[in-house]
Parts: sequence; C-alpha cells; structure tokens
Amino acid sequence: MSKHGHQPQSTLNHAAEQTHNDQHAGCCGSAKPTHDAIAHRAYDIYVKTGSKKGHCNQNWHQAETELQTADHRS
Repeated sequence: MSKHGHQPQSTLNHAAEQTHNDQHAGCCGSAKPTHDAIAHRAYDIYVKTGSKKGHCNQNWHQAETELQTADHRS
C-alpha cells in the first residue's frame, strides 16, 4: 500500500482477475482452471499412477488439460 492509502495497480488487477474467475468458474468454456484445482488434480493423478517420482510436469500438464477439457464440455 502506498503512503496515500492506495494499493499498487498490480495487486488490484490480480484481485479483479481472481474475482472474475471466481464469478465465472465452471459457467463458460473460457474460464481457466485455478492453480489450486490443477494442483489437486495433478496430485490425484500422481496417486492413481502409483506415486511415481519424476512425473510432476507430466501430471500437471495432464491435470490442466483434463480440467480445461471439462470446462469446454460444460
């Protein structure tokens, strides 16, 4: 926060973007999955594939793709 009581523009933009994403989550195909949603799905994939180490990028990409595809079907 500046000395005049204003938040930096980048903080305001991030907050507005998050609010927009929260309002439109799951309602339209253009909404991107949240970081937390991707992380949870990637962990599920990790567990279901035997908790194999060294596949985190592959699991993340698969989770992101699955969630984006699911959004487009809604």
